[in-house]
Formats: sequence, C-alpha cells, structure tokens
Amino acid sequence: MEHRGVKKATILIVDDEKIYLDALIGMLKSEYRLLLARSGEEALRRLQSGDLPDLVLLDLLMPGIDGYETCRRIKRDPATSDIPLIFLTSRDDVEGETYGLGLGAVDYVVKPISPPTVKARIQTHLALRRAQRALERQNELLEQRVKERTESLRQVGAELVLAEEKERRRIARELHDGPTQRLVLSKINLGRLKSDLEVEKCRAIDAVSETIDTTLKELRTLMVQLSPPVLYELGLGPAVEWLAESVLGTQGIRCRVDSAESYDHLKEETRVFLFRAIRELLLNIVKHAGASRASVSINTHEGELLIDVRDDGVGMDHTAEPESRGKEGFGLFILRDRIDMLGGKLSIEVNGGTCVTLRVPIGSTETNT
Repeated sequence: MEHRGVKKATILIVDDEKIYLDALIGMLKSEYRLLLARSGEEALRRLQSGDLPDLVLLDLLMPGIDGYETCRRIKRDPATSDIPLIFLTSRDDVEGETYGLGLGAVDYVVKPISPPTVKARIQTHLALRRAQRALERQNELLEQRVKERTESLRQVGAELVLAEEKERRRIARELHDGPTQRLVLSKINLGRLKSDLEVEKCRAIDAVSETIDTTLKELRTLMVQLSPPVLYELGLGPAVEWLAESVLGTQGIRCRVDSAESYDHLKEETRVFLFRAIRELLLNIVKHAGASRASVSINTHEGELLIDVRDDGVGMDHTAEPESRGKEGFGLFILRDRIDMLGGKLSIEVNGGTCVTLRVPIGSTETNT
C-alpha cells in the first residue's frame, strides 16, 4: 500500500453505473486505495464504519437517496464533514452545480468522464486537503505551545505574588523586631528617667513619649498594611471586612461587605493577590470616585469566585488608553493582566457609579485537601 514511501490516499467512489465505476477503478487503482459503494445508503454505511477516505467521488443520480441528500448527510456529520467531495453527473447546468457546491461539494465533474480531468481535479483537492491538515496540525501545535507558555506565565505570576508577599512579611517582621521594639524600650527608659527630673523636664519627656506613641502607631499600621495578620489567621472574607473599614471607614465612606465564607481554602498566592486587588480598587474609590457609599461582595457562581466592588461615585472612563489615564489607570491594566494569568476576567461597568467585577475559576484557586 505504499508508493515511493508515501501512503496512498483513499478515495470512496459512489456510483451505481457499472460502466463508470469500472472506468474510474481502471484509471485510479494504481495511484490510490479505492473504496466502492453503489448507492448513497451504502456509502453512508461505509463512512460510519470508521474507515474514512481522503476524498469522495459521488454520483448525483442514484436509486434511493440521491447524491444531493448523500452529500447533505455527509456534511452534517462532524466526523465526515471536512472530507472533500466531488460530484459526478451527466447534468451540465449551472443551477445544479451551484446547488451542489452550496451543499458542501468542492467540485463537479461532468460525464462522460475525461481521465486527465478527473485525475487533475482529484490531485488538486487532495493537495488542498493535505495542506489543510498540515495547517490544522500546525495550529494545534501552536495552541499547545501557547497553552504551555500561558501556564508557565501563570506559574511565574504566582511565584512573583508569593515572593512579593514573603518580602512584605519579612519587612513587617523586621519593623516589629527592630525599630518598634527599640522605640518601646526607649519609652520605658524615658518613663524611668522622669522620677529623677524636674516638672519642666518631665513635660519635655512627655512630649517625646507622645511622639514615640505616634510613631509606634504609624509603624503598627504600616506593618498591618504590609502583611495583615487577619488574612492568614481568618481568611479572605474577614480580611476584606477589616480592609474596607480601614481604607473606606476612616475616610467617611460607608461600606458593606458581603462574604459567604472566609475562603481560607484558597491557594496562598490567590488569596494574597485577590486581597491586594481589592485593596487597589478601594484605594481608587478613595482617591478618584468621590463616593459616599461602597460595597464589596465575594461569592461563588457557576464554578467561579465572583468579586464585585461597587461605589456610587462619579464613575470612570475605562475605555481610555493606559497612556491617557495616568498612574491610577495603568494600575487597572496591570490588575487585568494578573487576573488573566489566573485564567479569570476583569470587567468594569459604569452606571450611576462604578462596578468592577473579578471572576476567577475556582478550580485554579483552591488548594488540594
């Protein structure tokens, strides 16, 4: 079955007239592997058997179902729809040819058959078919490479999120173990000195103690912002409640947080990323929305983790290009890219305020239990 090291193409010939069937067999058997059928029904049975040809030569006028109906059924079946089909017919009319091509045939050959014409048409459409298959294989390869590269980028993105968070936690620990502890010790020592000093000097020491208290408060706030303990101890839901109060509540913006659960089963990198993303959106509300009310909802819906951040502010022009939107606008574009890396989606709706929706597939966010 090999010809010069190349596997022979298979052709299914469907014709009920012996004279034409014999003629086609004689001219094609040396170059192709042939399958035969004498009716449309027999042709369909052969195709359903799984031995699929590379091309079909189909007589138009046959007993039972005709060539048009046979073609229609072949093209309707996903397993055979892309097999090139050439009609064989004694009718030489434009209307019939147009109708047949509309059904999915690639060509028409008019009887009586001209061997050079038939061979040329077959070679042309088999070559097109080979090129199409090669292109499909190339596309599949490219899609696989894109999939692998996308997965690699997602892994890199997750590692970067974790590395960034580890660095935040390291800085928070150093602030706690270094400057914070030294300031606490300094305040204790100042308190001891007061017992041996005059009243005026004690007042000066009290002023220094107040400055130390303010600095300690600022340091503790900074440490919490760098690495909020509530995110690791209680999960995403409670952490977002704390976040909304600390970011919006202190600015006089009323905020409601609706969370069905803690979502502590999320992967650490996902939990951290979503917390940072919500923080970015809340800061945007404070800086740019001019809002009096806001809300955050975290729920699951149809296999996705769904997060809505809404406000009643002036809205935003989310159609603008990054260059024209300033630093805060570019942050949303980075946020969109990171959501894409998780296989999710970010969408923005402006209607009497702004609603930013984050969708992340649950399967890509959960830890194995």
